[in-house]
Amino acid sequence: MKIVEAIKEFEFEQQIRGLSKKYISLCQWRLNDWKTYTIDELNIDDVTEVTPRHIKLFIRHRQRLGSEKNITINNRLATLKVFFNFLVELEIIAKEDNPAVDIKNLKEGRTVITTFTDDEVKQLIDSTGSQTYSNIRDKTVLVFMFETGVRVSELVGIKNEDIYIDRIFIRGKGSHERFIYISKKMRRQMKRYERARRLRFEHIPNEFIDDNYFLNQEAEGMSRSNVNKILNRAGKKVSIRKEIRCSPHDCRHYFAQKHIRQGIDVYTLSRLLGHSNIDITAQYLRGLDINDIISIGRKTSPLNDIPIKLI
Repeated sequence: MKIVEAIKEFEFEQQIRGLSKKYISLCQWRLNDWKTYTIDELNIDDVTEVTPRHIKLFIRHRQRLGSEKNITINNRLATLKVFFNFLVELEIIAKEDNPAVDIKNLKEGRTVITTFTDDEVKQLIDSTGSQTYSNIRDKTVLVFMFETGVRVSELVGIKNEDIYIDRIFIRGKGSHERFIYISKKMRRQMKRYERARRLRFEHIPNEFIDDNYFLNQEAEGMSRSNVNKILNRAGKKVSIRKEIRCSPHDCRHYFAQKHIRQGIDVYTLSRLLGHSNIDITAQYLRGLDINDIISIGRKTSPLNDIPIKLI
């Protein structure tokens, strides 16, 4: 099968499986870069002719361009592995002839994730005010981001029907669905927002109001850009360290590291974050210093809850 045809079949399969358009586009972008190099530089246009050496040559090509970190090249390799596994499933390539299966990932540098302090979070949330619908909504958005660790795409995708008494249904990245909790503090803010939303749109017929939980001034679901602007406005009002971008993903970093400092296990945190595996979640452990580790160890000591007698 020609490489061009195989990539189209792969895209069709992903669409049938209901994967997000953004993820499918990312895979296509990576595969098209690989296709261009393989056809133009290696003169190979059939997937059955690709060998492990050809994939290694592509990796070296990306390295020599000098514009990508190892983690980015590893992401390209991950897509190639999924692609060739798909071709094995179709029996276009024999399992033993899969050229990507034994290719090792490049060594990645250990990046320490820096995020907000508790004081910075308080300043950001308090900066929004509480006089208007927009003020109350913006504060609720910030509380959601810091309290649940949801991705911005997940936040704007929440529907009214997804809200339960004690939890929220989240349609996650890559079709991964999960529930997140509603804390008492967040529930109070949600009730205040829901009252403000009801008053703001009480004169608009229901059929003209989107079913999204978070609405803009036109009763339409909010966009990712709207949420980014909320954080940017709040960040300009208060003193946030220069190394913090003040982005929605920084809120997610804060959520993860705060939970870790409070002693949560990595598996539970991984489920709350909607990660596909705990290796991704484990990256947040790098943000802990020795004092954090000692404090967590003290709180989670195995003998803490055992009433033993000591001499």
